[in-house]
Amino acid sequence: MMAVKAENISKVYRFYKKPVHRLLEALMRRPMHTAFSALEGISFSVPAGSTLGIIGENGAGKSTLLKILAKTLTSSSGTMEINGRVSALLELGAGFHQEFTGRQNIYLNASLMGLSEKEIKDREKDIIGFAELGEFIDRPIKTYSSGMVVRLGFSIATSVDPDILVVDEALSVGDQRFQEKCIKRMQGFRKKNKTIVVCSHSMYLINALCGTCMWIDHGRIKMTGSSDEVISEYLAYLETNHISRDGHVSGPGTAEVIVEGVDILGKDGRRLKSADQFSTLNIRVRTRCLREDFMGHLAVVLEDKSENSLFGAYSRDFRPQGIRFSGQQSLSLILPSLCLQKGSFNVRAIITDEHGMRLIDQKPTRPIPVISSHPEYGLMWMEHEWKI
Repeated sequence: MMAVKAENISKVYRFYKKPVHRLLEALMRRPMHTAFSALEGISFSVPAGSTLGIIGENGAGKSTLLKILAKTLTSSSGTMEINGRVSALLELGAGFHQEFTGRQNIYLNASLMGLSEKEIKDREKDIIGFAELGEFIDRPIKTYSSGMVVRLGFSIATSVDPDILVVDEALSVGDQRFQEKCIKRMQGFRKKNKTIVVCSHSMYLINALCGTCMWIDHGRIKMTGSSDEVISEYLAYLETNHISRDGHVSGPGTAEVIVEGVDILGKDGRRLKSADQFSTLNIRVRTRCLREDFMGHLAVVLEDKSENSLFGAYSRDFRPQGIRFSGQQSLSLILPSLCLQKGSFNVRAIITDEHGMRLIDQKPTRPIPVISSHPEYGLMWMEHEWKI
């Protein structure tokens, strides 16, 4: 069964230079507007119980598509079939009455989502508790910070027990700790076989949460497939076109763990001032946890002098559940054979939270020269054989 099925969805906006031109167009029956196509020929389906991630540059049409899915916007053409109750967290403050208190907005929004007054009353305590608003719950929404609005919006959207949860980039406005809390709740939704459609610039979030990903570019679907494949193509596109990757790590934040040092060791355990090509490297990262313990991940990246990544390894691929940081620790990444050509590189150690959403701390080393007797073609040397 498909939770969402979209066929040939298009959305065209009409822009008028003056308000009167709208009336003149209707009377004179000739165009007085400029048309802008936000979406064109969008077709996709989301099986019930699955999670779809939507990525793309700013202005690609992602938010427009989610508004059509949430039924807050109608498409110009095409059909959108939805099976189940939809709950959505779209742009900041959407659906809130600015003069009403947080508590009054809970009843207003939840009733619009189909809950009875008794159902809302039963869930009111949990909604307020998750949003962590305290005494602000009885103050007008217009006095809330952007983070408080997001907390309340997400709490309401996820407490009405929807069949389909739609989350736009609005989640990024909240503080980092609350983002992690939201991610855990969405992961709980996945375990309950709920359908999730999420739009984000966080590639870590999309890759961790979504099995399938859709890349939208200038209002059209450019690619759909497994998240790792689509994200790889998307990041390569951004790199090729020198476009900023809109923060696939959210950092920096409060440093629960710090990188105290990064040591480059040889096979015999001695610190290296330079590295021989094809030698074994032991990259030792020394950390110190500033609280009792913390679940997170470690990334080690080899960079050139322009801070371009030459190679990277992420502990999440080896231990998805995360590393428990506690006190002072040493963690090592072993590279059996350094395949870089003559030149230099530095190592950057990066600590993130367990979801890869938040950059906790990072530390680069000084440049390490590479000693090589091979020809200096390219960045690395690979085993090869000629057949002529």
